[in-house]
Amino acid sequence: MRHPSRSWWRGVAGAALAWSLVPSALTRAETPAPVQPEFGDGQDQDTVGADASDDDQPAPTVQDLSERIADLERRLNDTELAAARRRPTVTVSGYVDLGFFAAQGDGSGVIQDVGPAQSRYFPQYADKFAWVFLGDLLSPAVNSRGEPADLGNLPGVNRADSIRSGGAPSFIVNEVNLTMQGALGESALATASVNYLPRSGADFSLGDTFDVDIAQVEWMPTASRRWSIFVGKMESVVGIEYRDRKARDRFGITPSLIARYTTGNPLGVKVRGKLGTNDWFIVALALTNGSSTTETFHFYDEIDSNAGKTASGRLALRAPSGLIEVGASGMYGPQDHAQDSRDAMWFVGADLQLHHRGFDLKGQWLYGRAPGEQLGQTYSEDHRPYGLRLHVGAYLEANWMVRPFLGFLARADVRDAIVWLGNPDAPGGGDRIYVTKSWRATGGVRVVPNEHAAVKVEYLHNGEYGGVPSIRNDVFVTSLVLSY
Repeated sequence: MRHPSRSWWRGVAGAALAWSLVPSALTRAETPAPVQPEFGDGQDQDTVGADASDDDQPAPTVQDLSERIADLERRLNDTELAAARRRPTVTVSGYVDLGFFAAQGDGSGVIQDVGPAQSRYFPQYADKFAWVFLGDLLSPAVNSRGEPADLGNLPGVNRADSIRSGGAPSFIVNEVNLTMQGALGESALATASVNYLPRSGADFSLGDTFDVDIAQVEWMPTASRRWSIFVGKMESVVGIEYRDRKARDRFGITPSLIARYTTGNPLGVKVRGKLGTNDWFIVALALTNGSSTTETFHFYDEIDSNAGKTASGRLALRAPSGLIEVGASGMYGPQDHAQDSRDAMWFVGADLQLHHRGFDLKGQWLYGRAPGEQLGQTYSEDHRPYGLRLHVGAYLEANWMVRPFLGFLARADVRDAIVWLGNPDAPGGGDRIYVTKSWRATGGVRVVPNEHAAVKVEYLHNGEYGGVPSIRNDVFVTSLVLSY
């Protein structure tokens, strides 16, 4: 199918050629015949006659013009074909995210609830779990990946603490991203995204790591390109925050408190499409190995541990102007890490987006459950599912670009959740429990010197409520994102 812009160009080129020939034709038709000179001695009449016949060539006909236009089109086709052959089959892009952060206290967002039951903040868990922790492990985030300044020195667990600042302010290379895209014909596109994380080494070993967050093929089977089928490791369909989860795409720096549940990259298949005039109805459905939680959180299965699969989806309505979009999403499937499909983990949520000129307002609400370990079942050490009661998780964020180079951010978050490992009703009780009743207020500034650079500054004030004591875990964070 010929591209409309190319057809238009050919028409213009042909018309220009025809128009350039019209004046000469009119000139020949309207100019009086020249007066024949009188031949004198020594003048060659045959030569003069030959010169006169050369000047009196007939005007171009319509057929001549058509042939010239056809020749021009052939030349354009040849040029386009040559350009297509020179076009690279793979494009490479990415970014470098450099930062600086300073966190209060020891950089951790949790404390341990210890002592006699009568002196504890939550005495109801004293005889149910060996260790009780209060706060939010990921609340002191320092970058767009959501990595905390420090995970704390908690008993009963061995965690990979990627930053381990210990409360010290530090410069950091948050992430180096490399994204590759290759066309697989006219309607298919392969994408791979790799993130490199320079981190501190220990005991003569390097601390640098990397992760592959996208490895997918997208096929657009319809001529309108409004439907896509994805296969591989891909972005979530739950909520809206996955759209700007990367440092290059995010207006600010840090993710919301509920990003851990919705911005992961599951492995499976996905269908996404738009219906109606101006794409007013949006649908996205996925079937994956595990949930859409982030890989470093308690819940995630890239290679499935059970035969069941997780189904997720989102339906949204968009105003004809495209300025407002309202959506609902959900996810249901076997618990991550469990080797059977007996018990399910599920989430439901709603989201809102509003755009007007340089102002964006977006928000999301989420609710979810997972039963964790159950009596009468046997769990191997590597396949123990965590339990979850997400009573409420929500955020509302406003982004405003007051000038093309200057913008401001304000966000409010809340997360009320209980996460635990082990069965509290089993003999000896469960292993550990995290009680979170957190809120956060974030303010930020964004400066864009050019299309390849963005400088961001944020301050996160983390607070606690509902009986959880105040924890000194505010964070000041900056980011310089250089895109290529």
